[in-house]
Amino acid sequence: MRRIIVLGFLVLGCFLLSSSAEEGKIVKIYEGKHWVWFAREDQFEKYKGEIEEFYAYADRAFEYLSRAWGLKPPLEKYFLLVWPLTGGGFATGDIGEIRSVRGEVSPGIGVSYDAFVNGVNGIKGYWGYVLITHEMVNLFTGQLVSGGWPVDWWANHRSPFPLMTAVEIEYALIPEVAIHHSKQLSDPLCQMFWQLKDEFGWYLFRRAFKMAKEDGIDWEHIGENPSKLRTNYVCAYLQMSAPENLTPYLKDVVPDYDEKMVEDIIKARERWRSLPEDAPYREELQGRFLEGRYIP
Repeated sequence: MRRIIVLGFLVLGCFLLSSSAEEGKIVKIYEGKHWVWFAREDQFEKYKGEIEEFYAYADRAFEYLSRAWGLKPPLEKYFLLVWPLTGGGFATGDIGEIRSVRGEVSPGIGVSYDAFVNGVNGIKGYWGYVLITHEMVNLFTGQLVSGGWPVDWWANHRSPFPLMTAVEIEYALIPEVAIHHSKQLSDPLCQMFWQLKDEFGWYLFRRAFKMAKEDGIDWEHIGENPSKLRTNYVCAYLQMSAPENLTPYLKDVVPDYDEKMVEDIIKARERWRSLPEDAPYREELQGRFLEGRYIP
């Protein structure tokens, strides 16, 4: 499912255009080290110079995040659509506009064409840098674990984790953008994530992502989104990855955070993982756990 964000002047809706849409034909415009770019042919011809300025940055950002997290998504190359509509960006497991050209599943991100052209804060293409970086973070978390991260405190409706991570990448690669983008980090959730990163480094998140992936976690199978159940599952994986109690960071900031529930989820995980691979009931206990029906 496609996720859409709203940033600054960007006002969004969710649309699907085919490669033969009346607005114009979608074509491949560039293949870099980590991104295969597509755009509407007429828009690319008009804004070719502006769009080309971002090819190298997109590859550099991909490599920086891979090094920082110590993790790489399963594919070496993803797809980037210069979205024919104005006003935003998205990350998805399959970009329909590109799939209609390639005939294959095409995971990646989309960035509105005007983000590459318009200037903000004295920086031409400011939103192009912001959206590529932000949506790449969402793509990575979806590819490394699954989609369905809590919309009320992680991504989507509020995007504090992708925002914090994007600003960190921008400070390393294009600080003139980060200086302005960081002004959006005043939200308590953004501050919480930044504190966690400063205190524990990327190791905290790297370990949480790896543990969740190894367990077979798919957030979409655990409660509604948002829900107390899904929130505390995510918090449990963060807690299991931390060297100390995270309650002082999470309490009163993360909606529906429940320290006791987190403890029960951790105990339930330990219960099935402690059993031998061929033990009776291990598979059943694991299956219940992965569906949010854990036994404390």
